[in-house]
Amino acid sequence: MPGGDLSYFDPRKQTTLQVDASMSGLGAVLMQDAKPIYFASRSLTDAEQRYANIERELLAVVFACEKFHMYVYGKEFIVESDHKPLEMIYLKNLVAAPTRLQLMLLRLQGYQLKITYKPGKTMLLADAMSRLNPLPGQDVISVAGINMSFAYFSDGKLMELKQMTNEDSEMTALREQIISGWPEKQRSVPQPIRHYWSYRDELTVEEGGIIMKGQRILIPLTVPTNDILAKLHDAHQGIVKCQLRAKTAVFWPRINQDIEELVKACPICLENSKSQPANHFNLMKFRLDRGR
Repeated sequence: MPGGDLSYFDPRKQTTLQVDASMSGLGAVLMQDAKPIYFASRSLTDAEQRYANIERELLAVVFACEKFHMYVYGKEFIVESDHKPLEMIYLKNLVAAPTRLQLMLLRLQGYQLKITYKPGKTMLLADAMSRLNPLPGQDVISVAGINMSFAYFSDGKLMELKQMTNEDSEMTALREQIISGWPEKQRSVPQPIRHYWSYRDELTVEEGGIIMKGQRILIPLTVPTNDILAKLHDAHQGIVKCQLRAKTAVFWPRINQDIEELVKACPICLENSKSQPANHFNLMKFRLDRGR
């Protein structure tokens, strides 16, 4: 436990929660007037240790709010974190966040908190708490698990996808970056995975090493996509509808362009598109004839 005298809680004063997450635990400190009032920490479960860095950091916020519920509920308070992306994630539309983050954000809906960024060197108390090893038997607050739906793939295809993801060097590097956390500058990201920078906050790692972009499975570039594209287009819908269908299931760089090229080259779609203008012309001619 970090040293120093603890202060008494005063409900009239501004309250701050200082939070942090390490690879093995969560730490939180309830503070007023920059003085600690209450310390809390817990170990991460095996599954939580595989969370992306932003997921662990948001989990620390959930842990702190629920742990200090009796002190902060019903009043405005500040949450300090050394993970800057949390500021934007908390302000984004809920549906724009990946599923696991959505569940955590839902648990924060009842609190009047404001997340603010502070450099790690000023977060020593929460950092120390996150690296403690709580005693066995300590209550653990866990986020409800996600039962991701991979129904889009057969069991055999899903196993093949997991294997190819784990054997893909780019996916391996990307997975390590997601788990360890993204740097503040894009130029600090390794070149092979730099093109994932623009949606870095949407990427998470699931069981088996599968990488998700929101609720969509990220397909490695080494995986042939012909079968996936064919399934997206099996109803021979137009470009926009196929792209919307893809947004519920899969993602890879250039997927929208690939769908557009597929639909434009589809013989059945081309045949239908040829017949539609003629029908439209005949209908107009009929209307003109009727108007004479």
